[in-house]
Amino acid sequence: MWKSSSTQLYLITVGFVSILGQVVVLRELNVAFYGIELIYILSLAVWLLGTAIGAAVGRRSDAPQERSINSLFIITSAALAADIVVIRGIRIMGRGVPGGYLPFETQMSGLVLAIMPLSFLTGLLFRWTAQRFLSEGRTLAEAYSLESAGGVLGGLLSTLLLIWGVQNLAAGLLCCACSLAVVSFYSWKAGRLPQKILPVAGLSIVLLLTAFSPPLDRWMTSWNHPYLIDSRDTPYGRVTLTASEEQVSVFENDALSYETETTAAEEFVQLSMLQSENPQKVLVLGGGFAGIVFELLKLPVKEVDYVEISEATVDLLRNHLPPGLASSLSDARVRITYDDPRRFLCQRRLYDAILVAMPEPMSAQNNRFYTEEFFRECSTSLTQDGVLAFPIRSAENLWTPQLLRRNKSVYAALKSVFGNVVVIPGATNIFTASTLQLTTNPDVLADRFKARRIASRLVSPQYIDYLYTNDRFRGIREILSGGTPVPNSDFQPACYGYTISLWLSKFLGGFALPDAHSFQASSILISPIFWLAIALAIVIAIARRFAAARRFISMSLAGAAGMVCETVLLLNYQNRSGVLYQDIGILLMTFMVGLALGAFAASKYMTTKQRPGKRHTWLGTALMIGMGSLNLIVFSALRSEPLGSLAFTSLMLILDGALVAAVFAFISLNKVDNRAKSMTWLYSADLVGGSVGSVAAVLFLVPVFGMLATSIIAAAVAFMGLIFFIR
Repeated sequence: MWKSSSTQLYLITVGFVSILGQVVVLRELNVAFYGIELIYILSLAVWLLGTAIGAAVGRRSDAPQERSINSLFIITSAALAADIVVIRGIRIMGRGVPGGYLPFETQMSGLVLAIMPLSFLTGLLFRWTAQRFLSEGRTLAEAYSLESAGGVLGGLLSTLLLIWGVQNLAAGLLCCACSLAVVSFYSWKAGRLPQKILPVAGLSIVLLLTAFSPPLDRWMTSWNHPYLIDSRDTPYGRVTLTASEEQVSVFENDALSYETETTAAEEFVQLSMLQSENPQKVLVLGGGFAGIVFELLKLPVKEVDYVEISEATVDLLRNHLPPGLASSLSDARVRITYDDPRRFLCQRRLYDAILVAMPEPMSAQNNRFYTEEFFRECSTSLTQDGVLAFPIRSAENLWTPQLLRRNKSVYAALKSVFGNVVVIPGATNIFTASTLQLTTNPDVLADRFKARRIASRLVSPQYIDYLYTNDRFRGIREILSGGTPVPNSDFQPACYGYTISLWLSKFLGGFALPDAHSFQASSILISPIFWLAIALAIVIAIARRFAAARRFISMSLAGAAGMVCETVLLLNYQNRSGVLYQDIGILLMTFMVGLALGAFAASKYMTTKQRPGKRHTWLGTALMIGMGSLNLIVFSALRSEPLGSLAFTSLMLILDGALVAAVFAFISLNKVDNRAKSMTWLYSADLVGGSVGSVAAVLFLVPVFGMLATSIIAAAVAFMGLIFFIR
């Protein structure tokens, strides 16, 4: 027979393994699918669904045997280790072309194969340990609280390991080791000899693999990079360096970001700097190791401030760059600062030119460097005749509707800040902007280039004349200025929505998210979203008549509203700080703190004998009102500076988690005869609602309507749940 203390530790371990294992798997999937942010959301949705299925499977209500739970922990640890191997080999198993996307069905199959078994096991683990906990006379809310406390530890450790430089493979193995250590401890005390040996043997193997994880990690990375030099997990992604003969290539999340034989840096720097007559002081935001600084030093500049977001990336590359590029970073005129570019701009130093070489806006993480707010921050750091320039990869001759909308959104944001914008079209579009008039006279620009006597491989007076006189240049301004595009902004991340459309259209022909302007009052009656909302309202009205359905839907609505709120808070934090992936463990930890506190507090309130049943009903109403009100508070505070801080964001996440968990505790205890039986569907309802909410928020609500409107919608969803509590 288990002691209560061991049951509690097992519940904490379930939460720990679930969160830390989830972070490890998500990081691996992010690399396997070239950093496409959509994979995070789909992975989270599949994880929540898998956990819900695991929690719901079977109908046994008796407490499982100790050896059964121990065996399940061992299987879960093995599944996590196997997941890493499967994910790193997914492109090989799918027979993909290096650097190319796997077919959509292959990607989705691989994603489900990697996530569903592990998430199913963690859901089943919670159910079995919680059933054991309930058999000891404890409550489901207390079990939920203990699992959440374990999630706090897992989230905190995931962040600390990243800060300490522990690679993701080693973090996954440590997660397995912690799980097996708990099983080994209790098995050795109570189990028979075979039950004692298996977890101890598994723990020994995992610890041995952890000790030799660096060469193992390198070998597994070389599956996709046969000419590997080095690879490192940083707070912003995995950086991989390869070399073949004289060519050095840099991969960020396995997507090629730079190679030494390209002329892209020369083209961007020399063409954009022609708009500045006498640049003396230049600010470079990102890309210095890609040749931007090297090309700038060909000009008579006196100072170059190079701001790089990741010190680990520069340290990794410095000793492997060609001599010319490496020496440029050590030039006396160059000052390197490791900081977030947007935070650096708050120092209000003045520059003759700002060159932005951050990754293009293909994700919410990078979109923040191409928004109206960012351009306004740049304008305050430019002299009166200063020039801002940045490149965005595009298409030479044909722009799809999705690509056109993305480029127009960036142009509209830039135009709203700077009165004069010139775009040089090509495979890479070069945007230049200034408050003063920019010249488009090729003779003037060619003479300026000749006077600088720059040694170049691509740019020449003839090339300049061609770029400014061809048909594409003459037509680009009319194309970008036409219509009423939505300017790309922090709170209306237009580029993010267009990127989702671009990515999915590679596999689903003609797919495109609707534009916010398309939702007109005159067309609302023919909108499928309108009729979907009507159908949902009818289902909710019917479900209100049945107690079980009423509880399931109310928990789903609370889970959905809570997850949408969490998504908005995380995206806003990313917009303000730029270090979401560095602090994601801390932020998930604070959400889990809220879950633990909310479940514990509501459980204590509900189980106090002096509390009459009528007040319990009003508690549910108050919690749903609180959930809706929290989303309205987030809506009103989104534009304020405090909400972008780690402390304030963490506080909001604690409140969000506490309200979700308190609703869970209330529904599980209020007028429920068989608590063990209700645990299965109630836990599943929470996860299903959260899954739907996360997918809807990131794939539709935020890209189409923006974060402000999404917070209003989340509040409406929470208030909709009141129909199940007001009788």
